[in-house]
Amino acid sequence: MLTLTRRIGETIYIGGDTCVTVYDRLRYHVILGVLTPASTCVRFGETCLRPAILPGGERFYLSTMLNQDVLWLDDIRVQVRFNPTYLSTASLRTRQLKISVHAPQTVHVDREEIHLRKLRAAGKRLPTMPFSAWLRQANLMVSRRAAA
Repeated sequence: MLTLTRRIGETIYIGGDTCVTVYDRLRYHVILGVLTPASTCVRFGETCLRPAILPGGERFYLSTMLNQDVLWLDDIRVQVRFNPTYLSTASLRTRQLKISVHAPQTVHVDREEIHLRKLRAAGKRLPTMPFSAWLRQANLMVSRRAAA
């Protein structure tokens, strides 16, 4: 088990091809954005979640989770832990939450900045836009359409 602390907009890479981003944090829950390959089954409890399919074939999930809730990515367990608070929303956005990843030892789990550094060192092509930035931009486009 590996426990990492993340803030809103920060990402964890699991196995090099799965991204888990803290999208938003509200008083009682956290919203996670998950980007997985097509072969991955994402479950919340007993329910398989229905993805949005991106043009590249990846699957995108947006999941709202309460404290101690578990999200399953095939056999990998992702759990969020945080202290629900009644403070103003400005202070909520700066606070960290803990994401525990229970995965086999053969699966690499990295923070986004470490993952990008490893790609750069290996001479691989870096993504044009980090997943967290893409997620933020996609939400802006959707909310503008909803407001119109």
